[in-house]
Amino acid sequence: MKKLIALLLALMMVLSICTSCGDDAKNTDASSEAADLFVPPVSSQIEADKDLYKNAIEALKQTELKLDGTPEISEDLVIAIQNAEYTEPKNFIYMIGDGMGFNIVEVTRAKYEDSLYQKKLAINQLPVQSSQTTYSANAQVTDSAAGGTALSTGFKTSNQTVAMTHDDTEGYKTLLELAAEKGKSTGIVATSNVVDATPASFTAHAADRYMSEDIAKQQLEKIIDGTLDVVLGGGRNNYNSVGNKDKLQAAKDASATYIEDWSEAANAKLPLIGLFAQDHLDTHDENTPSIAQMTDLAIDLLSQDENGFFLMVEGSQIDKKAHNNEFDNEVKEMIDFDCAITVAMRFVALNPDTVLIVTADHETGGLEIPADATSSNFGSHYTTGNHTYKPVPVAAAGKGTEALLGINENIDLARFVAKFLGEENFGEASQITTIRSEFTDKDVKALAKNNSTLNNHTLVEKTKDGALAIHYNNAHNQVSFPAEVLKTDELPNGMRAIHMLVKNTGDKTVLLPHLVAKVAFVTETLVPQVAYISGNTTMRVTYILPDWAWTEKTTEAIKEFTLKYSEGMEINLEIKNLAVVTRADNK
Repeated sequence: MKKLIALLLALMMVLSICTSCGDDAKNTDASSEAADLFVPPVSSQIEADKDLYKNAIEALKQTELKLDGTPEISEDLVIAIQNAEYTEPKNFIYMIGDGMGFNIVEVTRAKYEDSLYQKKLAINQLPVQSSQTTYSANAQVTDSAAGGTALSTGFKTSNQTVAMTHDDTEGYKTLLELAAEKGKSTGIVATSNVVDATPASFTAHAADRYMSEDIAKQQLEKIIDGTLDVVLGGGRNNYNSVGNKDKLQAAKDASATYIEDWSEAANAKLPLIGLFAQDHLDTHDENTPSIAQMTDLAIDLLSQDENGFFLMVEGSQIDKKAHNNEFDNEVKEMIDFDCAITVAMRFVALNPDTVLIVTADHETGGLEIPADATSSNFGSHYTTGNHTYKPVPVAAAGKGTEALLGINENIDLARFVAKFLGEENFGEASQITTIRSEFTDKDVKALAKNNSTLNNHTLVEKTKDGALAIHYNNAHNQVSFPAEVLKTDELPNGMRAIHMLVKNTGDKTVLLPHLVAKVAFVTETLVPQVAYISGNTTMRVTYILPDWAWTEKTTEAIKEFTLKYSEGMEINLEIKNLAVVTRADNK
Protein backbone atom coordinates (compact mmCIF):
# COMPACT_ATOMS: atom_id res chain seq x y z
CA MET A 1 0.00 0.00 0.00
CA LYS A 2 2.86 2.37 0.85
CA LYS A 3 4.46 1.64 -2.53
CA LEU A 4 1.21 2.42 -4.32
CA ILE A 5 0.82 5.74 -2.43
CA ALA A 6 4.42 6.61 -3.26
CA LEU A 7 3.84 5.83 -6.89
CA LEU A 8 0.70 7.97 -7.02
CA LEU A 9 2.54 10.90 -5.44
CA ALA A 10 5.37 10.51 -7.93
CA LEU A 11 2.94 10.48 -10.80
CA MET A 12 1.25 13.64 -9.50
CA MET A 13 4.54 15.48 -9.18
CA VAL A 14 6.17 14.36 -12.41
CA LEU A 15 3.20 14.25 -14.72
CA SER A 16 1.02 16.93 -13.08
CA ILE A 17 -2.00 14.74 -13.32
CA CYS A 18 -4.99 14.40 -11.01
CA THR A 19 -5.00 12.16 -7.96
CA SER A 20 -7.48 9.80 -9.58
CA CYS A 21 -5.22 7.70 -11.84
CA GLY A 22 -7.69 4.91 -12.57
CA ASP A 23 -7.24 1.17 -12.42
CA ASP A 24 -4.16 1.19 -14.67
CA ALA A 25 -2.07 2.69 -11.85
CA LYS A 26 -2.63 -0.40 -9.75
CA ASN A 27 -0.79 -2.51 -12.33
CA THR A 28 2.37 -0.40 -12.53
CA ASP A 29 5.70 -1.15 -10.87
CA ALA A 30 6.91 1.14 -8.05
CA SER A 31 9.56 2.85 -10.15
CA SER A 32 9.70 6.01 -12.24
CA GLU A 33 10.87 3.96 -15.28
CA ALA A 34 7.77 1.74 -15.10
CA ALA A 35 5.50 4.71 -14.47
CA ASP A 36 6.76 6.39 -17.65
CA LEU A 37 5.38 3.48 -19.66
CA PHE A 38 1.83 4.36 -18.68
CA VAL A 39 1.67 8.09 -19.34
CA PRO A 40 -1.16 9.38 -21.59
CA PRO A 41 1.08 10.11 -24.63
CA VAL A 42 1.48 6.37 -25.14
CA SER A 43 -2.25 5.79 -25.61
CA SER A 44 -2.44 8.94 -27.71
CA GLN A 45 0.31 7.59 -29.92
CA ILE A 46 -1.57 4.30 -30.23
CA GLU A 47 -4.66 6.18 -31.38
CA ALA A 48 -2.56 8.18 -33.82
CA ASP A 49 -1.10 4.97 -35.23
CA LYS A 50 -4.60 3.52 -35.61
CA ASP A 51 -5.70 6.60 -37.51
CA LEU A 52 -2.60 6.35 -39.70
CA TYR A 53 -3.43 2.72 -40.38
CA LYS A 54 -7.06 3.44 -41.18
CA ASN A 55 -6.06 6.22 -43.55
CA ALA A 56 -3.57 3.91 -45.26
CA ILE A 57 -6.23 1.23 -45.74
CA GLU A 58 -8.66 3.73 -47.22
CA ALA A 59 -5.96 4.98 -49.58
CA LEU A 60 -5.21 1.43 -50.71
CA LYS A 61 -8.86 0.80 -51.43
CA GLN A 62 -8.87 3.82 -53.71
CA THR A 63 -5.72 2.83 -55.57
CA GLU A 64 -5.26 0.18 -58.26
CA LEU A 65 -1.96 -1.57 -58.87
CA LYS A 66 -0.55 -1.02 -62.34
CA LEU A 67 0.80 -4.60 -62.71
CA ASP A 68 3.12 -3.34 -65.44
CA GLY A 69 6.39 -4.59 -63.96
CA THR A 70 7.33 -1.39 -62.15
CA PRO A 71 7.73 -1.48 -58.35
CA GLU A 72 4.46 -0.47 -56.73
CA ILE A 73 5.39 -0.54 -53.03
CA SER A 74 3.99 2.58 -51.38
CA GLU A 75 3.94 4.33 -48.03
CA ASP A 76 0.30 3.39 -47.51
CA LEU A 77 0.99 -0.29 -48.20
CA VAL A 78 3.96 -0.34 -45.83
CA ILE A 79 1.97 1.35 -43.05
CA ALA A 80 -0.89 -1.07 -43.56
CA ILE A 81 1.19 -4.24 -43.68
CA GLN A 82 3.30 -3.30 -40.66
CA ASN A 83 0.42 -2.12 -38.45
CA ALA A 84 -2.35 -4.57 -39.28
CA GLU A 85 -3.98 -6.47 -36.43
CA TYR A 86 -3.62 -9.94 -37.88
CA THR A 87 -6.32 -12.47 -37.08
CA GLU A 88 -6.65 -16.25 -37.30
CA PRO A 89 -5.74 -17.01 -40.90
CA LYS A 90 -8.07 -18.60 -43.41
CA ASN A 91 -5.94 -17.69 -46.45
CA PHE A 92 -2.34 -18.74 -47.15
CA ILE A 93 -0.08 -17.32 -49.84
CA TYR A 94 3.23 -19.14 -50.22
CA MET A 95 5.67 -17.40 -52.58
CA ILE A 96 8.87 -19.14 -53.68
CA GLY A 97 11.62 -17.41 -55.61
CA ASP A 98 13.38 -20.36 -57.22
CA GLY A 99 17.13 -19.87 -56.76
CA MET A 100 16.59 -16.62 -54.81
CA GLY A 101 19.41 -16.01 -52.36
CA PHE A 102 20.05 -12.99 -50.15
CA ASN A 103 22.47 -11.43 -52.61
CA ILE A 104 20.14 -11.28 -55.61
CA VAL A 105 17.57 -9.64 -53.34
CA GLU A 106 20.12 -7.12 -52.10
CA VAL A 107 21.64 -6.29 -55.48
CA THR A 108 18.16 -5.87 -57.01
CA ARG A 109 17.26 -3.54 -54.16
CA ALA A 110 20.47 -1.59 -54.75
CA LYS A 111 19.89 -1.30 -58.49
CA TYR A 112 16.32 -0.04 -58.08
CA GLU A 113 16.72 1.83 -54.78
CA ASP A 114 16.18 5.29 -56.28
CA SER A 115 12.67 4.30 -57.39
CA LEU A 116 11.72 2.35 -54.25
CA TYR A 117 9.86 3.62 -51.21
CA GLN A 118 12.42 3.85 -48.37
CA LYS A 119 14.90 2.28 -50.85
CA LYS A 120 13.47 -1.14 -50.06
CA LEU A 121 11.88 -3.88 -52.12
CA ALA A 122 8.49 -5.26 -51.16
CA ILE A 123 10.13 -8.36 -49.69
CA ASN A 124 12.21 -6.10 -47.42
CA GLN A 125 9.08 -4.39 -46.06
CA LEU A 126 7.43 -7.50 -44.63
CA PRO A 127 7.39 -7.44 -40.79
CA VAL A 128 9.19 -10.77 -40.31
CA GLN A 129 12.68 -11.09 -41.81
CA SER A 130 14.67 -14.29 -41.30
CA SER A 131 16.29 -17.18 -43.15
CA GLN A 132 16.26 -20.92 -43.71
CA THR A 133 18.70 -23.66 -44.62
CA THR A 134 18.02 -25.85 -47.65
CA TYR A 135 20.06 -29.09 -47.59
CA SER A 136 18.17 -32.19 -48.72
CA ALA A 137 17.95 -35.68 -47.23
CA ASN A 138 20.93 -36.95 -49.22
CA ALA A 139 22.98 -33.89 -50.19
CA GLN A 140 24.42 -30.70 -48.81
CA VAL A 141 23.16 -28.93 -51.96
CA THR A 142 19.50 -29.50 -52.73
CA ASP A 143 17.75 -29.46 -56.07
CA SER A 144 14.34 -27.88 -56.64
CA ALA A 145 12.46 -31.16 -56.23
CA ALA A 146 13.80 -31.89 -52.75
CA GLY A 147 13.72 -28.20 -51.82
CA GLY A 148 10.14 -27.86 -52.99
CA THR A 149 9.15 -31.07 -51.22
CA ALA A 150 10.51 -29.76 -47.92
CA LEU A 151 8.53 -26.54 -48.32
CA SER A 152 5.36 -28.36 -49.34
CA THR A 153 5.38 -31.42 -47.05
CA GLY A 154 7.60 -30.67 -44.04
CA PHE A 155 9.78 -33.68 -44.94
CA LYS A 156 13.25 -33.74 -46.40
CA THR A 157 13.72 -36.09 -49.33
CA SER A 158 16.43 -37.05 -51.80
CA ASN A 159 17.25 -34.86 -54.78
CA GLN A 160 15.00 -35.28 -57.86
CA THR A 161 12.20 -36.77 -55.73
CA VAL A 162 8.82 -35.01 -55.76
CA ALA A 163 6.73 -35.16 -52.54
CA MET A 164 7.74 -38.74 -51.79
CA THR A 165 9.98 -40.55 -49.29
CA HIS A 166 13.70 -40.55 -50.04
CA ASP A 167 13.42 -44.17 -51.26
CA ASP A 168 10.41 -43.34 -53.47
CA THR A 169 8.12 -45.84 -51.72
CA GLU A 170 5.45 -43.53 -50.30
CA GLY A 171 3.96 -40.13 -51.04
CA TYR A 172 3.91 -37.25 -48.55
CA LYS A 173 0.77 -35.14 -48.16
CA THR A 174 1.35 -31.60 -49.43
CA LEU A 175 0.08 -28.33 -47.97
CA LEU A 176 -2.07 -27.82 -51.05
CA GLU A 177 -3.69 -31.23 -50.57
CA LEU A 178 -4.16 -30.54 -46.86
CA ALA A 179 -5.80 -27.18 -47.59
CA ALA A 180 -8.17 -28.82 -50.07
CA GLU A 181 -9.11 -31.39 -47.42
CA LYS A 182 -10.04 -28.48 -45.15
CA GLY A 183 -12.43 -27.15 -47.78
CA LYS A 184 -10.24 -24.38 -49.13
CA SER A 185 -9.72 -23.45 -52.77
CA THR A 186 -6.18 -23.98 -54.02
CA GLY A 187 -3.94 -22.83 -56.83
CA ILE A 188 -0.44 -22.65 -58.27
CA VAL A 189 1.22 -19.93 -60.34
CA ALA A 190 4.62 -20.33 -62.01
CA THR A 191 6.68 -18.64 -64.71
CA SER A 192 8.04 -22.07 -65.61
CA ASN A 193 6.27 -25.13 -66.95
CA VAL A 194 3.68 -25.94 -64.26
CA VAL A 195 4.99 -29.52 -64.07
CA ASP A 196 8.48 -28.25 -63.15
CA ALA A 197 9.92 -29.38 -59.82
CA THR A 198 8.58 -26.70 -57.46
CA PRO A 199 4.95 -26.50 -58.61
CA ALA A 200 5.01 -30.30 -59.00
CA SER A 201 6.05 -30.73 -55.36
CA PHE A 202 2.77 -29.11 -54.25
CA THR A 203 0.50 -30.92 -56.71
CA ALA A 204 1.95 -34.37 -57.47
CA HIS A 205 4.03 -37.30 -56.23
CA ALA A 206 6.80 -38.70 -58.42
CA ALA A 207 9.99 -40.69 -57.99
CA ASP A 208 11.67 -38.42 -60.53
CA ARG A 209 11.02 -34.73 -61.20
CA TYR A 210 11.33 -35.37 -64.95
CA MET A 211 8.22 -37.60 -65.08
CA SER A 212 6.51 -34.58 -66.66
CA GLU A 213 3.57 -36.30 -68.35
CA ASP A 214 2.65 -38.20 -65.19
CA ILE A 215 2.89 -35.01 -63.10
CA ALA A 216 0.58 -33.22 -65.54
CA LYS A 217 -1.83 -36.15 -65.34
CA GLN A 218 -1.92 -35.92 -61.55
CA GLN A 219 -2.57 -32.17 -61.73
CA LEU A 220 -5.45 -32.74 -64.16
CA GLU A 221 -6.89 -35.40 -61.87
CA LYS A 222 -6.79 -32.90 -58.99
CA ILE A 223 -8.62 -30.34 -61.12
CA ILE A 224 -11.27 -32.93 -61.96
CA ASP A 225 -11.81 -34.03 -58.35
CA GLY A 226 -11.78 -30.47 -56.98
CA THR A 227 -8.46 -30.57 -55.14
CA LEU A 228 -6.85 -28.00 -57.46
CA ASP A 229 -8.70 -24.91 -58.69
CA VAL A 230 -6.17 -22.65 -60.44
CA VAL A 231 -3.15 -23.53 -62.59
CA LEU A 232 -1.35 -20.61 -64.28
CA GLY A 233 1.98 -20.74 -66.10
CA GLY A 234 3.54 -22.63 -68.98
CA GLY A 235 3.29 -26.28 -69.99
CA ARG A 236 0.81 -26.79 -72.82
CA ASN A 237 3.01 -29.55 -74.24
CA ASN A 238 2.45 -31.73 -71.15
CA TYR A 239 -1.30 -31.10 -70.85
CA ASN A 240 -1.89 -31.63 -74.58
CA SER A 241 0.35 -34.68 -74.87
CA VAL A 242 -0.92 -37.92 -76.37
CA GLY A 243 -1.12 -39.44 -72.91
CA ASN A 244 -3.01 -36.53 -71.34
CA LYS A 245 -5.31 -35.10 -74.03
CA ASP A 246 -8.22 -37.28 -72.87
CA LYS A 247 -7.60 -36.26 -69.26
CA LEU A 248 -7.56 -32.58 -70.30
CA GLN A 249 -10.87 -33.07 -72.08
CA ALA A 250 -12.27 -34.71 -68.95
CA ALA A 251 -11.23 -31.63 -66.96
CA LYS A 252 -13.02 -29.39 -69.47
CA ASP A 253 -16.09 -31.62 -69.24
CA ALA A 254 -15.92 -31.19 -65.46
CA SER A 255 -16.40 -27.40 -66.04
CA ALA A 256 -12.73 -26.38 -66.05
CA THR A 257 -11.95 -23.26 -68.07
CA TYR A 258 -8.92 -23.77 -70.31
CA ILE A 259 -7.16 -20.76 -71.85
CA GLU A 260 -3.92 -20.27 -73.77
CA ASP A 261 -4.16 -16.51 -74.34
CA TRP A 262 -4.03 -13.95 -71.53
CA SER A 263 -6.72 -11.86 -73.25
CA GLU A 264 -9.19 -14.60 -72.28
CA ALA A 265 -8.36 -14.32 -68.56
CA ALA A 266 -10.75 -11.45 -67.87
CA ASN A 267 -13.77 -13.74 -68.14
CA ALA A 268 -12.17 -16.78 -66.49
CA LYS A 269 -13.97 -18.77 -63.82
CA LEU A 270 -12.95 -21.55 -61.46
CA PRO A 271 -11.59 -24.07 -62.00
CA LEU A 272 -9.07 -22.43 -64.34
CA ILE A 273 -6.18 -23.81 -66.37
CA GLY A 274 -4.18 -21.05 -68.02
CA LEU A 275 -1.15 -22.26 -69.96
CA PHE A 276 0.54 -19.48 -71.90
CA ALA A 277 3.49 -21.31 -73.46
CA GLN A 278 4.37 -24.77 -74.68
CA ASP A 279 7.09 -25.04 -72.02
CA HIS A 280 8.44 -22.24 -69.79
CA LEU A 281 7.02 -18.74 -70.18
CA ASP A 282 8.89 -16.18 -72.25
CA THR A 283 8.97 -13.51 -69.57
CA HIS A 284 10.40 -10.96 -72.02
CA ASP A 285 7.42 -11.25 -74.39
CA GLU A 286 4.95 -8.42 -73.84
CA ASN A 287 2.09 -10.77 -74.77
CA THR A 288 3.02 -13.11 -71.91
CA PRO A 289 1.30 -12.33 -68.60
CA SER A 290 3.62 -11.20 -65.83
CA ILE A 291 3.86 -13.10 -62.58
CA ALA A 292 2.18 -10.11 -60.90
CA GLN A 293 -0.77 -10.32 -63.28
CA MET A 294 -1.16 -14.06 -62.77
CA THR A 295 -0.89 -13.67 -59.00
CA ASP A 296 -3.53 -10.96 -59.03
CA LEU A 297 -5.91 -13.13 -61.09
CA ALA A 298 -5.34 -16.20 -58.91
CA ILE A 299 -5.99 -14.27 -55.69
CA ASP A 300 -9.06 -12.60 -57.17
CA LEU A 301 -10.60 -15.96 -58.13
CA LEU A 302 -9.55 -17.98 -55.09
CA SER A 303 -10.59 -15.33 -52.56
CA GLN A 304 -14.21 -15.78 -53.63
CA ASP A 305 -14.23 -18.94 -51.49
CA GLU A 306 -15.66 -18.09 -48.06
CA ASN A 307 -13.59 -20.92 -46.55
CA GLY A 308 -10.37 -19.32 -47.71
CA PHE A 309 -7.62 -20.50 -50.02
CA PHE A 310 -4.06 -21.76 -50.39
CA LEU A 311 -1.94 -20.34 -53.22
CA MET A 312 1.64 -21.19 -54.18
CA VAL A 313 3.38 -18.66 -56.45
CA GLU A 314 6.81 -19.41 -57.91
CA GLY A 315 9.17 -16.89 -59.47
CA SER A 316 10.67 -19.76 -61.42
CA GLN A 317 13.15 -18.06 -63.70
CA ILE A 318 15.30 -16.33 -61.11
CA ASP A 319 16.91 -19.76 -60.97
CA LYS A 320 17.11 -20.27 -64.72
CA LYS A 321 18.87 -16.95 -65.34
CA ALA A 322 21.29 -17.61 -62.46
CA HIS A 323 22.18 -21.01 -63.92
CA ASN A 324 23.25 -19.18 -67.07
CA ASN A 325 24.94 -16.40 -65.06
CA GLU A 326 22.73 -13.83 -66.81
CA PHE A 327 22.97 -11.09 -64.22
CA ASP A 328 20.74 -8.45 -65.83
CA ASN A 329 18.07 -11.02 -66.63
CA GLU A 330 18.19 -12.48 -63.12
CA VAL A 331 17.70 -9.00 -61.66
CA LYS A 332 14.74 -8.52 -64.04
CA GLU A 333 13.18 -11.80 -62.85
CA MET A 334 13.74 -10.74 -59.23
CA ILE A 335 12.05 -7.36 -59.65
CA ASP A 336 9.14 -9.05 -61.45
CA PHE A 337 8.79 -11.47 -58.53
CA ASP A 338 8.92 -8.56 -56.09
CA CYS A 339 6.07 -6.90 -57.98
CA ALA A 340 4.04 -10.09 -57.43
CA ILE A 341 4.93 -9.90 -53.72
CA THR A 342 3.45 -6.39 -53.72
CA VAL A 343 0.20 -7.81 -55.11
CA ALA A 344 0.09 -10.38 -52.31
CA MET A 345 0.97 -7.78 -49.66
CA ARG A 346 -1.89 -5.58 -50.79
CA PHE A 347 -4.33 -8.46 -50.36
CA VAL A 348 -2.90 -9.22 -46.91
CA ALA A 349 -3.17 -5.58 -45.85
CA LEU A 350 -6.85 -5.54 -46.81
CA ASN A 351 -7.46 -9.06 -45.51
CA PRO A 352 -5.52 -9.53 -42.25
CA ASP A 353 -6.85 -13.08 -41.92
CA THR A 354 -4.12 -14.08 -44.38
CA VAL A 355 -0.63 -15.47 -43.86
CA LEU A 356 1.99 -14.54 -46.46
CA ILE A 357 5.34 -16.34 -46.57
CA VAL A 358 8.06 -15.50 -49.10
CA THR A 359 11.14 -17.70 -49.41
CA ALA A 360 13.19 -19.80 -51.85
CA ASP A 361 13.93 -23.46 -52.42
CA HIS A 362 17.69 -22.83 -52.70
CA GLU A 363 20.24 -20.28 -53.93
CA THR A 364 21.61 -20.51 -57.47
CA GLY A 365 24.81 -19.07 -58.91
CA GLY A 366 26.74 -18.31 -55.72
CA LEU A 367 26.31 -14.61 -56.48
CA GLU A 368 28.85 -12.35 -54.77
CA ILE A 369 28.20 -8.62 -54.33
CA PRO A 370 29.83 -5.66 -52.55
CA ALA A 371 29.20 -5.40 -48.82
CA ASP A 372 27.86 -1.87 -49.36
CA ALA A 373 25.88 -2.31 -52.58
CA THR A 374 24.17 0.86 -53.84
CA SER A 375 22.58 1.99 -57.09
CA SER A 376 25.99 3.21 -58.23
CA ASN A 377 27.93 0.26 -56.81
CA PHE A 378 26.23 -3.08 -57.28
CA GLY A 379 28.98 -4.88 -59.21
CA SER A 380 28.71 -8.61 -58.75
CA HIS A 381 29.94 -11.92 -60.04
CA TYR A 382 28.83 -15.53 -60.03
CA THR A 383 30.97 -18.24 -58.48
CA THR A 384 29.11 -21.16 -60.09
CA GLY A 385 26.41 -22.06 -62.59
CA ASN A 386 24.84 -24.49 -60.16
CA HIS A 387 22.87 -24.45 -56.91
CA THR A 388 24.65 -23.69 -53.65
CA TYR A 389 23.93 -24.49 -50.02
CA LYS A 390 23.80 -20.81 -49.05
CA PRO A 391 20.84 -19.82 -46.87
CA VAL A 392 17.82 -18.17 -48.42
CA PRO A 393 15.54 -15.40 -47.19
CA VAL A 394 12.31 -15.87 -45.29
CA ALA A 395 9.96 -12.90 -45.13
CA ALA A 396 6.44 -13.07 -43.76
CA ALA A 397 3.34 -11.28 -42.53
CA GLY A 398 0.29 -12.56 -40.71
CA LYS A 399 -0.78 -13.97 -37.39
CA GLY A 400 1.96 -15.92 -35.60
CA THR A 401 4.62 -15.43 -38.27
CA GLU A 402 7.03 -14.06 -35.66
CA ALA A 403 7.60 -17.76 -34.88
CA LEU A 404 9.68 -17.80 -38.09
CA LEU A 405 12.21 -15.28 -36.78
CA GLY A 406 15.78 -16.56 -36.48
CA ILE A 407 17.11 -19.59 -38.33
CA ASN A 408 14.64 -22.00 -39.86
CA GLU A 409 15.07 -25.19 -41.80
CA ASN A 410 13.01 -25.42 -44.99
CA ILE A 411 10.74 -28.04 -43.39
CA ASP A 412 9.84 -25.60 -40.60
CA LEU A 413 7.83 -23.38 -42.94
CA ALA A 414 5.54 -26.19 -44.07
CA ARG A 415 5.04 -27.31 -40.48
CA PHE A 416 4.15 -23.74 -39.47
CA VAL A 417 1.42 -23.44 -42.13
CA ALA A 418 0.11 -26.94 -41.41
CA LYS A 419 -0.50 -26.07 -37.76
CA PHE A 420 -2.89 -23.31 -38.81
CA LEU A 421 -4.59 -25.87 -41.02
CA GLY A 422 -5.13 -28.04 -37.96
CA GLU A 423 -2.34 -30.55 -38.57
CA GLU A 424 0.02 -30.65 -35.58
CA ASN A 425 2.09 -33.65 -36.74
CA PHE A 426 2.82 -32.51 -40.28
CA GLY A 427 6.32 -33.35 -41.54
CA GLU A 428 9.27 -34.11 -39.32
CA ALA A 429 11.46 -31.63 -37.48
CA SER A 430 15.21 -31.82 -37.13
CA GLN A 431 16.64 -31.88 -33.62
CA ILE A 432 18.69 -28.95 -32.30
CA THR A 433 21.14 -29.64 -29.48
CA THR A 434 22.90 -26.81 -27.64
CA ILE A 435 26.62 -27.38 -27.13
CA ARG A 436 27.41 -24.15 -25.32
CA SER A 437 24.83 -21.54 -24.37
CA GLU A 438 27.59 -19.62 -22.53
CA PHE A 439 31.34 -19.95 -22.10
CA THR A 440 33.15 -20.23 -18.76
CA ASP A 441 36.52 -19.08 -17.43
CA LYS A 442 37.63 -22.70 -17.71
CA ASP A 443 36.76 -22.63 -21.41
CA VAL A 444 38.86 -19.50 -21.92
CA LYS A 445 41.85 -21.15 -20.23
CA ALA A 446 41.47 -24.21 -22.45
CA LEU A 447 41.30 -22.00 -25.52
CA ALA A 448 44.41 -20.07 -24.46
CA LYS A 449 46.27 -23.35 -23.99
CA ASN A 450 45.07 -24.73 -27.30
CA ASN A 451 46.06 -21.55 -29.14
CA SER A 452 49.58 -21.34 -27.73
CA THR A 453 50.98 -19.54 -30.77
CA LEU A 454 49.29 -16.32 -29.71
CA ASN A 455 52.35 -15.14 -27.79
CA ASN A 456 50.33 -13.79 -24.90
CA HIS A 457 48.24 -11.67 -27.23
CA THR A 458 44.73 -11.19 -25.83
CA LEU A 459 42.77 -12.91 -28.56
CA VAL A 460 39.97 -14.53 -26.58
CA GLU A 461 38.10 -13.18 -23.55
CA LYS A 462 34.82 -13.95 -21.82
CA THR A 463 32.18 -11.22 -21.64
CA LYS A 464 29.89 -10.61 -18.70
CA ASP A 465 27.02 -12.40 -20.41
CA GLY A 466 29.07 -15.50 -21.16
CA ALA A 467 29.90 -14.75 -24.78
CA LEU A 468 33.36 -15.36 -26.19
CA ALA A 469 35.00 -12.13 -27.41
CA ILE A 470 37.43 -12.83 -30.26
CA HIS A 471 39.86 -10.27 -31.64
CA TYR A 472 41.28 -10.95 -35.10
CA ASN A 473 44.17 -9.01 -36.61
CA ASN A 474 46.93 -9.45 -39.18
CA ALA A 475 49.01 -11.66 -36.89
CA HIS A 476 46.25 -13.74 -35.32
CA ASN A 477 43.52 -14.88 -37.64
CA GLN A 478 42.18 -18.10 -36.13
CA VAL A 479 40.93 -19.62 -32.90
CA SER A 480 40.76 -23.38 -32.42
CA PHE A 481 38.19 -24.92 -30.10
CA PRO A 482 39.50 -28.12 -28.48
CA ALA A 483 37.36 -31.16 -27.75
CA GLU A 484 36.97 -30.26 -24.06
CA VAL A 485 35.36 -26.92 -24.93
CA LEU A 486 33.13 -28.39 -27.62
CA LYS A 487 32.24 -31.43 -25.49
CA THR A 488 32.83 -33.56 -28.56
CA ASP A 489 32.28 -36.73 -26.55
CA GLU A 490 28.69 -35.57 -26.03
CA LEU A 491 27.94 -34.54 -29.61
CA PRO A 492 24.87 -36.31 -31.04
CA ASN A 493 25.02 -38.52 -34.11
CA GLY A 494 23.69 -37.43 -37.48
CA MET A 495 24.95 -33.84 -37.29
CA ARG A 496 23.95 -31.72 -40.29
CA ALA A 497 24.78 -28.14 -39.34
CA ILE A 498 26.31 -25.90 -36.69
CA HIS A 499 24.62 -22.73 -35.40
CA MET A 500 26.14 -19.91 -33.38
CA LEU A 501 25.07 -16.43 -32.36
CA VAL A 502 27.60 -13.88 -33.63
CA LYS A 503 27.86 -10.20 -32.74
CA ASN A 504 30.01 -7.71 -34.64
CA THR A 505 31.04 -5.19 -31.99
CA GLY A 506 32.75 -2.95 -34.54
CA ASP A 507 31.00 -0.30 -36.60
CA LYS A 508 31.96 -1.60 -40.06
CA THR A 509 30.47 -4.38 -42.17
CA VAL A 510 32.90 -7.31 -42.24
CA LEU A 511 33.12 -10.82 -43.59
CA LEU A 512 32.26 -13.65 -41.24
CA PRO A 513 34.96 -16.21 -40.41
CA HIS A 514 35.08 -19.66 -41.97
CA LEU A 515 34.70 -22.67 -39.73
CA VAL A 516 37.32 -25.39 -40.21
CA ALA A 517 36.13 -28.75 -38.89
CA LYS A 518 38.41 -31.70 -38.28
CA VAL A 519 36.14 -34.64 -39.00
CA ALA A 520 37.68 -38.11 -38.88
CA PHE A 521 40.94 -37.78 -40.83
CA VAL A 522 39.77 -34.93 -43.04
CA THR A 523 39.84 -31.17 -42.51
CA GLU A 524 36.83 -29.43 -44.07
CA THR A 525 36.43 -25.66 -44.46
CA LEU A 526 32.82 -24.58 -44.01
CA VAL A 527 31.69 -21.28 -45.45
CA PRO A 528 29.17 -19.33 -43.34
CA GLN A 529 25.67 -19.31 -44.78
CA VAL A 530 25.71 -15.49 -44.82
CA ALA A 531 28.94 -13.84 -45.96
CA TYR A 532 28.75 -10.45 -44.22
CA ILE A 533 27.72 -9.07 -40.86
CA SER A 534 26.98 -5.37 -40.45
CA GLY A 535 28.52 -3.21 -37.74
CA ASN A 536 26.98 -3.39 -34.26
CA THR A 537 24.78 -6.28 -35.36
CA THR A 538 23.95 -9.67 -33.83
CA MET A 539 22.89 -12.53 -36.08
CA ARG A 540 22.53 -16.30 -36.06
CA VAL A 541 25.13 -17.86 -38.34
CA THR A 542 24.88 -21.36 -39.81
CA TYR A 543 27.63 -23.64 -41.11
CA ILE A 544 26.41 -26.70 -43.04
CA LEU A 545 28.52 -29.85 -42.65
CA PRO A 546 29.39 -31.70 -45.89
CA ASP A 547 27.08 -34.61 -46.65
CA TRP A 548 29.90 -37.14 -46.34
CA ALA A 549 30.15 -36.16 -42.65
CA TRP A 550 26.51 -36.94 -41.83
CA THR A 551 27.02 -40.57 -40.84
CA GLU A 552 27.35 -41.65 -37.23
CA LYS A 553 30.98 -42.77 -37.50
CA THR A 554 32.37 -39.48 -38.77
CA THR A 555 30.26 -37.53 -36.30
CA GLU A 556 31.87 -39.45 -33.44
CA ALA A 557 35.31 -38.67 -34.87
CA ILE A 558 35.00 -34.87 -34.75
CA LYS A 559 38.17 -33.56 -33.09
CA GLU A 560 37.93 -29.77 -33.07
CA PHE A 561 36.59 -26.68 -34.78
CA THR A 562 38.55 -23.58 -35.82
CA LEU A 563 37.07 -20.18 -36.57
CA LYS A 564 39.42 -18.76 -39.20
CA TYR A 565 39.47 -15.25 -40.62
CA SER A 566 41.40 -14.65 -43.83
CA GLU A 567 40.91 -10.97 -44.58
CA GLY A 568 44.01 -9.74 -42.77
CA MET A 569 42.19 -6.94 -40.99
CA GLU A 570 41.19 -6.20 -37.41
CA ILE A 571 37.70 -7.27 -36.40
CA ASN A 572 36.03 -7.95 -33.08
CA LEU A 573 33.34 -10.59 -32.76
CA GLU A 574 31.46 -12.13 -29.88
CA ILE A 575 30.01 -15.65 -30.13
CA LYS A 576 27.72 -17.71 -27.92
CA ASN A 577 24.91 -20.26 -28.12
CA LEU A 578 26.72 -22.94 -30.09
CA ALA A 579 24.27 -25.61 -31.27
CA VAL A 580 24.12 -28.48 -33.74
CA VAL A 581 21.29 -29.68 -35.98
CA THR A 582 20.86 -33.45 -36.24
CA ARG A 583 18.77 -35.86 -38.29
CA ALA A 584 18.80 -39.63 -38.58
CA ASP A 585 20.83 -40.95 -41.51
CA ASN A 586 17.77 -41.98 -43.50
CA LYS A 587 15.88 -38.69 -43.02
